Amino acid sequence: MGKHNPIRCQLLLFLLISLPGCIHRRHVDRQKLHIDIPLPRSPLILSPSKDEGQATNTIIEIDQVPPPITIWVHGTLIIYTPSYHKIFGEQECMLPINAFPAGHHFREIAETIATHDPEHFPLEEFYVFGWSGKLRQQEREKAAVVLHEEIIKLHKEYEKKYGKKPIIRIIAHSHGGNVALSMAKIKSHHPIIKSLILLACPVQERTKHLICTPMFNHVYSLYSSFDLVQIIAPQFRRLCTKYECPHKQHKYHYTLTPFSNRIFPTYSHLTQAKVKINDLPISHTKFSSTKFVALLPTILRKLDSWHEETLANNTISKHQLLCVYNK
Repeated sequence: MGKHNPIRCQLLLFLLISLPGCIHRRHVDRQKLHIDIPLPRSPLILSPSKDEGQATNTIIEIDQVPPPITIWVHGTLIIYTPSYHKIFGEQECMLPINAFPAGHHFREIAETIATHDPEHFPLEEFYVFGWSGKLRQQEREKAAVVLHEEIIKLHKEYEKKYGKKPIIRIIAHSHGGNVALSMAKIKSHHPIIKSLILLACPVQERTKHLICTPMFNHVYSLYSSFDLVQIIAPQFRRLCTKYECPHKQHKYHYTLTPFSNRIFPTYSHLTQAKVKINDLPISHTKFSSTKFVALLPTILRKLDSWHEETLANNTISKHQLLCVYNK
């Protein structure tokens, strides 16, 4: 009786980690979405580069309306990834999707979402922002400064090229979402982000309030109760000590908040939902897979109509569950 049962200990740990995602069913606004993956709605042909060492971003498309910009921001990189580091090296920068070879994960992500929604996520103006991926708040804030600069630069180039201001959408996976949110801390001119799409973003004290800044027109946050990585992400909270002196620099100590959260505070421009696919919750990495990205445009359209309905009825729920059924 006095011995610890390892299976029970593991089960207890699992329940403790999963607890933030557990909400009584009667408090959940639940809807269903049936998706049959369609064929591409318009022919999209990414032109091959003239030189493999050069990146071109030309697309042959029927519609000649200036295309919107899509920026994919990756999350934390736990291990060294040769295919990633070979392209970005030690640089934090934004690259057009043509800079990635055929078969590369980021290129497959871009081609998949562009195939299923060429109107909102065209390849012609699809970019990937690469940063260190280190699990540190300072690294994410540093990356946010570079991302902000890259978007300002891209904004100017777009206006020069098309004579119009761009529509910008950011899709961010995991801590890439906190990189994007941290841009709002920068005291400078902010480009308007029409849509910030957060996939399994750890909700942390330092950044969760930033979604309500004017920089972001609309924010989507998708999460899963099965995603342990999202809430395991640590966060530090800075507290003043009782030994502060008004004539000297403040002294602080740091406390570790053990878990991140899944859910942001409720705002009228925020749409957040737990997602299940075929009645099964999904893992952290699944959010950045081509299979999920193929469903994403339809999910976003469903969330838009759902959001408009809740606003009209003044019934915004903090806990929404979208059950996606895909054949």
